[in-house]
Amino acid sequence: MTIRAYKLQIIPNAEQRKALENYQGAARFAWNFGLSMISKAYKRRKDKANYMTVSKLITKLKKTSRYSWLNEIPSDVVAQKLRDLDRAYQNFFAGRAKYPRFRKKSPSWSIRFNFDNRHSGKVKSWANGEMVLPGIGKVKLSQELAKQMPKLITISKDGTGRYFASYAVEQDIKPMALAGSMVGIDMGIKSLATLSNGQVVENPRFLRHMLKLLRVRQKSLSRKQKGSNRWKKQVRRVAKTHAKVRNSRRDYLHKATTAIVESQDVIVVESLRVANMVKNRRLSRAINDASMSEFISMLEYKSGWYGKMFVKVDTWFPSSKTCGACGHKLDELDLSARSWECPKCKTAHDRDLNAAKNILAEGLRVARGTREPNMDVKNRVDFLALAAALSGSETGEAEARIVREPISPYGTGLRDA
Repeated sequence: MTIRAYKLQIIPNAEQRKALENYQGAARFAWNFGLSMISKAYKRRKDKANYMTVSKLITKLKKTSRYSWLNEIPSDVVAQKLRDLDRAYQNFFAGRAKYPRFRKKSPSWSIRFNFDNRHSGKVKSWANGEMVLPGIGKVKLSQELAKQMPKLITISKDGTGRYFASYAVEQDIKPMALAGSMVGIDMGIKSLATLSNGQVVENPRFLRHMLKLLRVRQKSLSRKQKGSNRWKKQVRRVAKTHAKVRNSRRDYLHKATTAIVESQDVIVVESLRVANMVKNRRLSRAINDASMSEFISMLEYKSGWYGKMFVKVDTWFPSSKTCGACGHKLDELDLSARSWECPKCKTAHDRDLNAAKNILAEGLRVARGTREPNMDVKNRVDFLALAAALSGSETGEAEARIVREPISPYGTGLRDA
């Protein structure tokens, strides 16, 4: 069984939107109240209050006249927000995040609902393709629901005013048929990805193309009085611009990665440290616009879904500076050099294509020396036999450096080099 996440747009009516805003307000109150209580308890008495402590306090508040309005809010909305606060503290003490901050009113937010099989009404409505939320009722959907009912559903609102429902369910995903091919992938900025079979995934630079419009709208926002109706309208225009960039980029990445996974049985990529890469102030915007991490993440989980093998090579593997023909390694190779000639065997190399071939060869070597590859192949592929068959020899390393005839471009984003 594979856990698969879904996110679909929902279209609540005016009454449902008002109820959702009230739920969100209660969740924000629970977060701020819990954060205040935990912080004060630690500062005054060095007590470490937790989720259970704050939950009991909120239960007592519901019995008072001042906070009786909390009884109108589904208890799971408040409970889930307190669990989020508890998780935020755990991340802080583990050194993974900063200290939690108080929440203020924002155009974007999220809340969670529990879905339990004991609730026969929810189960029956979900089986009929309907989503019924506590206190909200049946919500209009933009697409069909998954057959399995989840245990939790997250309702979120973005800066443009759209509402979404997110959930995850366990599914049996049918593996894809073997394509009889393997590929190494070199990530970059000029081209988002260069494949060892000669294909290239273009870098569309969605943010760069929308930057002029974004600057105009942000300047207009800066001239308006904060909190006014015109300011609120302009905030939504800016959010819509960002949403268009984000949605276009995600759609492009999904199509490109699906095309690669469908056409390859073994996919080898380099391990990137994007957090360190964006420290270069001249390239940080271009690197973030390319979304290399999301591209690799999509390849990884889709390979796991469809029974393909996914291998990562070490970050410091010198893929660009190593000759794919003789193995000679250069001492230095400037980033501006897009092609170079090996001083030992005199072979001319395209920088990205040579790196992709070397990544594939290194990935085969790494996978052979590992009992279990990075990704589960669901017992469908015997790696050693597959690698030998695809490369034409038992070692496969020399042949892996040779560019095979490029297959026909498939899906958005792929072209022949």
